Amino acid sequence: MLDQRLDTFLILCETRNYTQTANRLNITQPAVTQHIKFLEGYYKTKLLYYDEKRRLHLTDHGKLLRSYAQTIKSDSQIIERKLKIQPEQPDELKLGTLTTTGESLVPHMVAQYLKKYPDKKVSMYLGEADALLQQLKSGRIQFCIIDTYCPPLEYESCELFEADTICVCSPEHPLAGKTVDFEDLNSYRLIFRENDTNSHRNLMKILHAHNQDIDSFQSYVEIGTINTVQKMVMENVGISFIYRFVVQENLDKGLLSQIHIHNFSSHSMFNFAWMKNSFFTRGNLQFLEVCREVLNSSIFQNNGQFSSLS
Repeated sequence: MLDQRLDTFLILCETRNYTQTANRLNITQPAVTQHIKFLEGYYKTKLLYYDEKRRLHLTDHGKLLRSYAQTIKSDSQIIERKLKIQPEQPDELKLGTLTTTGESLVPHMVAQYLKKYPDKKVSMYLGEADALLQQLKSGRIQFCIIDTYCPPLEYESCELFEADTICVCSPEHPLAGKTVDFEDLNSYRLIFRENDTNSHRNLMKILHAHNQDIDSFQSYVEIGTINTVQKMVMENVGISFIYRFVVQENLDKGLLSQIHIHNFSSHSMFNFAWMKNSFFTRGNLQFLEVCREVLNSSIFQNNGQFSSLS
């Protein structure tokens, strides 16, 4: 259970506004001020300050306390959940991952983990990186696998693997297996995941790097999941940019083909992340070890899907 004053501090860190914090907690604004003054007196340091435009900021010590309080809040939720489990019931590991990896790579890791630790239960949550990091803070999950930056003051993280993005199409597509210029793609329909997803942001980064946008293409289809994107591409509806490890199996089966693009290269780093100084670090590292075993296995190394990082 997190001390109420630390909880007030965390919400103030989020809102940067005393009135909004009071409303969130259903207490008075003076009570919020009192909680912060207590913490500053207890730790004998300044936690927040206003700049010349009356914007609220964290001091370096404030950032340190926020990191500590976030981990305590997350761990307390996890331990509360574990204490409610009957002793004879198996321990449950809750993890989060991007939808892209959750629909392709991570199930292999979960399967290997359960072979190694058959007395465990696993719950896997799929989502976008920002939402998964929030779930870490709330204690809903113990760790996550994401392709975004994890601030080192708040999270422990290890680089897990590097993946490249490729352009794919149906084997029946006119550009299947060919090497073309980026502009040659504009004559075709582009298929991609919906806005506000990491997949969409990765696509936009690729397009903008080549002075392109989705409107540069003949037309486009916007879809919810990466598996649906693949199915649409297989139906020869259009082309798409997807991580190689997601489509490698369908490439090997001849259900998809790669379009090679002159002077094109796009790589992303996937990180294994959990809360800074978490009590559950040891269990998280057990799963990380399994992840690396899977990535270093011959089934993934022989086809060159990505670069595993030990």
